[in-house]
Amino acid sequence: MSIIAQFNSMQSQRSRLIRKALDSSLGAGSGPYSPLIAQQLEKVITNVMTRLSPELAVIKTEYAPQRYHEFNRLMALPKANGFMGEGAVTPTHQSFYTRDRVELKVMRRKGAVTNFLQDASKGYIDAAAAEMENHLQSHAYDIITALLWGHAKPNKYGIDGLDALIETNRNNNAIGGEVPQSLSFLDDMIDQNIEKQGAAHVKCFLMSPKMQSAVSRLLTNVRLQQGNAGTATVEISGGWRLETYRNIPILPVSSMGSSRRKMGAITAASGTTNYFRVAIITYDGESEASDVIQGGSSSSVTLNWAAEDGAFYYKIYAGSTEATLKLVAVIPAQTYDGIGTYQAEVAGVTISGNPILPNQPLTLIAPAGITALTTPTITDKLAQDVPFVATGGVVPETVMLWDTDKYQGLGKVPYTNQGGDRFNGLVTIEPLAKTDDFVQFLIRTYFALCPSWEATSVISRGWRAA
Repeated sequence: MSIIAQFNSMQSQRSRLIRKALDSSLGAGSGPYSPLIAQQLEKVITNVMTRLSPELAVIKTEYAPQRYHEFNRLMALPKANGFMGEGAVTPTHQSFYTRDRVELKVMRRKGAVTNFLQDASKGYIDAAAAEMENHLQSHAYDIITALLWGHAKPNKYGIDGLDALIETNRNNNAIGGEVPQSLSFLDDMIDQNIEKQGAAHVKCFLMSPKMQSAVSRLLTNVRLQQGNAGTATVEISGGWRLETYRNIPILPVSSMGSSRRKMGAITAASGTTNYFRVAIITYDGESEASDVIQGGSSSSVTLNWAAEDGAFYYKIYAGSTEATLKLVAVIPAQTYDGIGTYQAEVAGVTISGNPILPNQPLTLIAPAGITALTTPTITDKLAQDVPFVATGGVVPETVMLWDTDKYQGLGKVPYTNQGGDRFNGLVTIEPLAKTDDFVQFLIRTYFALCPSWEATSVISRGWRAA
């Protein structure tokens, strides 16, 4: 047998091995195509997205076979007031659209299992199947974090998520947060949606489990006063039965739980001009901000910190006083080389210009030989965001109303990995060439969140569960 034929045979065997891990439909029992684990990993992988998170159960995926997905961004409805005379000539009116496009980004992770581990553990677990499931879970969390908290401007390899896109309806409470005393804060968000013609759209609330419990207590009190002790629920994809408010499902989202983590200490190189806090974006969403420090000059400031494990972005807040801190920058948590390969974690930033003013150019501090990134300006609406600081041991958090309409909302997720047959095509899992004693596999997604119309979604920041 030739070398090429041997390689193709080996590749076929590896492909079959991974296919067995992913697909139990080819057979059962002890045949060569039987599932690798008794639990039937196919069922786990096929449903893991929606079972891990209801956020992924509400999006509308759409195959887009190109790098850029083009769409019509709705800017205005047709002209109002159509009254006229019986014999009048009817004028022609149109909605106002602008042609736009969104770039699909690459998200990949590679896993490997040694043949030794696979052989040594086969009596009690299938190591390759378990490793694939673990990688798939991390991949799902990456997608969720990107959809909710992504910022493509500071990180050209990332996508814009809800936190970057929602501007029209962006509300901020005080730095220390506010405890909702009634359900009016949800009513206000619904009103903002309806005022932008979102009444008939499919939408959902996103909040942490702690905030959902606080809302549930308020809901229970309202229903008991109305003589109805029951709880209205709705079922969505993935088997989720969710509590509702005014027929809008409430999604318990772990990535909104800012109380789980606090940004570590930051230091300023010199000066005493302005005040600063820094927060991180992780799988848990936006963290409690760091302790406040004072430093810098009227022209620049250098901030330093220890790189945070699992960080996606850093948010930098600055102000002339501790009480006036506002968002001045969002920066990526890692640097890349010229082709987008990870190089190093970011552990500081230099802000040139007056740092208490929004829209300042930033230069990342990077080790020698690392390509530094420049963060472009942030919008005026994001520049009104304030940091989260604990009050009574409870950290404020964000509540979102996500309008998932494909054309007048933020629910469409175009993807282009055509081989993806799992989760409506969003994720593809495939075998890789064997390296030494490793069986390798790749999980990939090429996608973006399509900003068809952000004005029907709402972000309300700074609510405390207690």
